Amino acid sequence: MTVTKLYWTQAQEDWRLWDEFLQENPRGIYLQTQAWLESYRAYGFSPELLLAKDSDGIILGGLGLVLAGMGPLKILVAPYGPIINEGHDNLAEEIIAEFKTKAKAKGAFMAQLSLPAAYSKDQAESQHLLSYKLTEALFSKVKKGLIFKYVAGIIGFRAVHLFPGEADAYEKVRANYKAATRRDVNKSGRMGNELYLPSSEAEIKEAYELIELNAVNQGYSVRTWNDFGPTLISLINKKQCFIACCKNEESLKGALIIFDVGKKLHYIMGATLREKKDLMVGHYLQDQVIQMAVQKGYDFYDISIGGSEGVVRFKEGFGGELIKITEPRYWVLKPLQFAIFQKLLPWAKKNKSKVAKLLSKFK
Repeated sequence: MTVTKLYWTQAQEDWRLWDEFLQENPRGIYLQTQAWLESYRAYGFSPELLLAKDSDGIILGGLGLVLAGMGPLKILVAPYGPIINEGHDNLAEEIIAEFKTKAKAKGAFMAQLSLPAAYSKDQAESQHLLSYKLTEALFSKVKKGLIFKYVAGIIGFRAVHLFPGEADAYEKVRANYKAATRRDVNKSGRMGNELYLPSSEAEIKEAYELIELNAVNQGYSVRTWNDFGPTLISLINKKQCFIACCKNEESLKGALIIFDVGKKLHYIMGATLREKKDLMVGHYLQDQVIQMAVQKGYDFYDISIGGSEGVVRFKEGFGGELIKITEPRYWVLKPLQFAIFQKLLPWAKKNKSKVAKLLSKFK
């Protein structure tokens, strides 16, 4: 089959087909879904979609992105992509060239893209990533760095391998837990904890409010319910996401937001209620999600990279392997505006909430 069309679109049918493509393609990821990209409208940003189709109208690849900025300072950002069917990696060069052309047409002073390719040539090939060879071919002279951090991307996966197709898959996964983690998971199962997946708006909001509360108590920021709530509900309704919640004696004790896109589960954020009696809720929920991923026959569960030293140590207890992707790349299209942006950046980093409120006024 030959590609006959590479085009920009805002048609709802194209977005629907794109979401389906992401759901079934091992290279797909939540960062490219319509609902996720649309969530940036809360800050006055606008999503764009570029598709590559064959002569039969079948999607072979594409790139979802966001035009971000304030006033004359505009940036075109692709948080992760392009996503391309295996066997059609040659499309990457054409898609990225079109991405840069779009940035110039929109008057952006910078274009930033995170290519989902292996971090190094020594990394094992994965059906979930593009080959490292693409990084060498396309980015040998392009600047590295994540300059604009307000449109979220990832630097890789912390992959808990799941032994798909094997009858004793879960037992093998558990065998990779650290001894202390296995002990705490076993203990959590004797605490009376119960798993449930909220579906109503009220239940979803209750779970997210726990995450907001935890963020305040731990001194980090998350998007407000008003900003992110509608997106979360949309993602859950589309079955691209679920919230794994723990109740004990009918009371909510913990919640994890999990994405189910691209034949893998991704953990992105969560919270547990801090109480005098430790119910091991974090261990309970992560183990429950791992069991769900095993049942789905997925290759791995991304327990996610990052967090405080204690959080990273907790994640490592589940035996995940660090799979890094290549560093983001950026093109400076208007040097003067880029210089102004860099001068403003230190202030913006110290005043994230003020910046978010300011950006929302440009909707």
